[in-house]
Amino acid sequence: MEEVKKMNVLVLGGSGAGKSTLIRSISGIEVITGVGEGNTQKIDVYESNTWPIRCIDTKGFEYSVFEQWQTIRQVKKYTKEQLSNKKYSSDTGIDAVWYCVEGTARRTFLHNIMLMNKAIKGWKNIPVFAVITKSYSEIDIPENIEAVQQAFAKSSSVNLKKIIPVVAEEYVINEEVRVAPKGIEELCLQTLDCIDEAKKINQENRARMVLEQKRFTANGTVVGATASAVIIGAVPVPFPDSVILMPLETGLTKIIFKIYGVDYSVELVTAIVGSTMITTVAKTILKSIPIAGAVVNGVVAGAIVFALGESVIAAAEAIYTEKLDPTKINETVEFISEKVKNSAIVGATISYFEKNADESQNKKPKEIFDSIVKSINKNK
Repeated sequence: MEEVKKMNVLVLGGSGAGKSTLIRSISGIEVITGVGEGNTQKIDVYESNTWPIRCIDTKGFEYSVFEQWQTIRQVKKYTKEQLSNKKYSSDTGIDAVWYCVEGTARRTFLHNIMLMNKAIKGWKNIPVFAVITKSYSEIDIPENIEAVQQAFAKSSSVNLKKIIPVVAEEYVINEEVRVAPKGIEELCLQTLDCIDEAKKINQENRARMVLEQKRFTANGTVVGATASAVIIGAVPVPFPDSVILMPLETGLTKIIFKIYGVDYSVELVTAIVGSTMITTVAKTILKSIPIAGAVVNGVVAGAIVFALGESVIAAAEAIYTEKLDPTKINETVEFISEKVKNSAIVGATISYFEKNADESQNKKPKEIFDSIVKSINKNK
């Protein structure tokens, strides 16, 4: 029997907006709540026995900036935990968001929608349903819907699917007047109607965030190797013809491939590090610089290792996403060589020394290299 897919729904909203009551009405499980201010301190997941939906409960957005940060951090921590599941399944990730707005407040806080965007930043384009909770007054519903529409209109990046007024549980006005629950069925059905789209977006988001994490880790490795290269390159040897950087470049290439889980061969790494492009680029930089010396050599060494690291990362990502075949050594080396040749660090290094030749001799290689990288980031 095929397992029924379940929607993983992140429930967000201001403190006291009725998130816990909504979750209880769907899951049938009692959710701890406080009086006045919300009391949800950590993320809990509640599964419904009626609907194939998992409600992911969060701490409400408070007025305090610190409390707001805690909620955002809470969701990001949950996201990280989901990414730790190496194998994608329908049980992981976030498929949709229910953003709760209190109907009795008769206003929507645009600031809270901005906080929601920060909280779900990693989960791009996931379906969002605006839930107007405590919609006791039929007269107020059109006005509330319009207010929510206007608030979300100012945040075009949100994939807002529908605005649904809800009364999660019976509300007693007096002995004769009671407001019956409503909107729960519509909310669940509308959410489940976009399950295929949501699961696809979820999978794409997970793949992207995993890749971003690998890139972040690999970039840190490149930064460390570059710092070492700046020191090593400043030794008094004929830099363009020296093999002094090869062990560093070899280690860097292997580590990056390992981060991406690339099944590389010794022949591939040797071909990459032994490529004539690296020496050619080094000579090109040195020929274009009006001065010479240990300071220049140190900066150029850093630039070469930095360019190589960035290029190997690009190749590793292409291999990881099956756009490049690591067994085709010539193609992989050509791919990396082209990246090295066109790396922004090469032109920026030449430009720096052309403009600052006179004063650069009095600076340390690391100081110069850091300023070159800053100029590249600024231009980006």
